[in-house]
Amino acid sequence: MSQPEKEPDNKQRRLAPLGPAMFNGRKRMKCPSLKFITTHLAKLALAIATAWPSAWRTEAGEAGLAKRAMHLLRDHCIRCHNTQKTKGNLDLTKRALALKGGGEGPALIPGQAAESHITRLLQPDSDPHMPPKKQLSDEQIAALGQWIDAGAEWLPSELVIEANLIAPDTLGQLPDDYQPVFALALSPDDKQLAAGHGNLVTVHNLTEKDKPATATLTGHLDAIQSMAWSADGKHLATGGFRKVLLWNTADWSPAGEISDLPGRVSAMIFTADNAVLVTASNAPGKSGEIALWNVADLAKDLAWQAHDGTVFDLAIAPDGETLASAGADKLVRFWSLAKGKQVMQIEAHTAPVLSLAYKPDGTLLASGGADKELKIWDTKTREQKNLVTGHPGNVAAIAWPEKKAELITASDDGALRLCNETGKSPGKTWAKAAGLLHCLAATDDGKRLYGGADNGRVYAWDRTGKITRTLESPKP
Repeated sequence: MSQPEKEPDNKQRRLAPLGPAMFNGRKRMKCPSLKFITTHLAKLALAIATAWPSAWRTEAGEAGLAKRAMHLLRDHCIRCHNTQKTKGNLDLTKRALALKGGGEGPALIPGQAAESHITRLLQPDSDPHMPPKKQLSDEQIAALGQWIDAGAEWLPSELVIEANLIAPDTLGQLPDDYQPVFALALSPDDKQLAAGHGNLVTVHNLTEKDKPATATLTGHLDAIQSMAWSADGKHLATGGFRKVLLWNTADWSPAGEISDLPGRVSAMIFTADNAVLVTASNAPGKSGEIALWNVADLAKDLAWQAHDGTVFDLAIAPDGETLASAGADKLVRFWSLAKGKQVMQIEAHTAPVLSLAYKPDGTLLASGGADKELKIWDTKTREQKNLVTGHPGNVAAIAWPEKKAELITASDDGALRLCNETGKSPGKTWAKAAGLLHCLAATDDGKRLYGGADNGRVYAWDRTGKITRTLESPKP
């Protein structure tokens, strides 16, 4: 049982490198005896009945008590004990599952609060202790105890965690000088580069240095978080706050809009056949949702809860059958694109996973994290094939353009790094951009790379590691 952690706003600004896990240094005593717990709860309930005319006491009978208990489980337990995340093999989303319990046995025994594991673990001197980083008040513990003694009535609707969603059109305008580049997308012919400068999309012409931008696209109020260009070159998708806009690249006319989204669209990718757009989105503090949209009519085909928190990146295997996702919950998960079912999971990093890239032959997957590490995984066995250390901060983006062993990373210090799938540290550090890097795009031959920076600029590198061009943000 834990408190929800605040979700950051984007890969770099919201994720400071994380150190070792912090533990409560307070010395914990052994669990008190059952006799002590029984006496303690009885005294506690009597004291609270006279001292706290609480909301749960003012509602009618056991229904009010059950509602109070459900809200306590919802606010302090469900985030760690649910169908997607079952710490201690315990799921508290249904009464039958709570009665079944986890590794320690039943979580609760109706009519016997003192003998129920849940009341024991809530005590201040319990070890282990729940919630791990917070102590419930005496009033809250007593409410749960009385609810259990009264039979533990279950109200499923009161356990639902509702997101307070903000309508996209109610957002205010961003400051004119706020134009960080969180997302890039190269056209399939490598002649155009779409960049999100704040809430504006600029389509840069890459054929000649002095050529003006091909197009400037508006329609987002919040900063653009993700982009994807279809393999046939016909569509560009741009994702912001609860909104995806689809554009016809022939004349840059709007092709449609998706608004049935819970929060910022943190990642997007088209399937190889151009028929489906995959999005990742979540409301702050809520689970990350992956959804599949039919490009022809933007109807939602499938959707599922994928990670506990933000999904920072998506990658489709070269065979087109498997989707990999990187989560704030430190996991890399693999999904069947046809069914939306999980087929594999890797406990990948000690901090949020920020970036993914398949090797073009599909045999390996690279993952980068806020723990400053780059890891190489065997996609069939889940075996970690290599660990690359030496990045100064978040591994924000990865490009693996060729079937060779070389891949390129973008990190906090504005530099790109040339890594090898078997090397233990980056082989070369390329020229640094004058800003924090958020995203990376590479041509198919790997000869040109583009990085989006916090200062609103896009930097271009050649294969020697030199910055050859800077693409400016549009004039306000």
